[in-house]
Amino acid sequence: MSSPAPAITRSEARPFIDAIDSRVVPAFFYQVTRFLAKRTFRAVWLQNDYGSGDALRGRSSLYVGNHNAWWDALTPLLLNQKLLRQTPRAVMEWEQVDRYPFFRRIGCYSIDRKDPRSALGSLRYGIDWLNGGTGRSLFLYPEGKITNPVLAESPFESGVGWMLPQLANHVDIVPLVQLSHMMHNPKPDLFLQLGKPLARETLGTGKKDITANLQRIITDMRQELALRASPKEPGPEFKRLV
Repeated sequence: MSSPAPAITRSEARPFIDAIDSRVVPAFFYQVTRFLAKRTFRAVWLQNDYGSGDALRGRSSLYVGNHNAWWDALTPLLLNQKLLRQTPRAVMEWEQVDRYPFFRRIGCYSIDRKDPRSALGSLRYGIDWLNGGTGRSLFLYPEGKITNPVLAESPFESGVGWMLPQLANHVDIVPLVQLSHMMHNPKPDLFLQLGKPLARETLGTGKKDITANLQRIITDMRQELALRASPKEPGPEFKRLV
């Protein structure tokens, strides 16, 4: 049996890697991502129950979603450049941001889950970012890693439950659900759903309750989306994103 990895001491703590705002780089990588999406999927479909563009200018948004595929790292770029038009941030594992610095220029910043104090600081950064103005967004996958999509549910880490009570009133909590399938075509279809903002009073008050309720909502939405995404041709609630 292998021994557990040693804990990181404060002297060994890895530095926080911040995002770098850019107009040119996200526009370029949007075109690259759109090209890759066209090669990978028959189509990318979106059900948008939230809003877009000017309608979101006076709000900021925390997008909370399931994490079942590699593509989850790129769909926020498609959504934001094509539709949302907010100034984005996304939480990404320290190793990935360090290895691929271009992610910083499309809004990604690091979280080091091996170092609890550093991880807490990354969540605090997200709270301060959203509270600090309008027209901002943060994409967060509370599962913390890519999980098997065939599982009935995957546990959420409790950091999101710690964050929510500290968010200002202008910040919407928006569910983002994603799934893909190859039921009818040799190339998969990718389905995205932006839900309506969640009423905070329905999520509970304690960290554990909030986390559990968010997990239940995302799980239920994913299962319901799977049913509506199963017909050969998507229903009228879906619009083609790519």
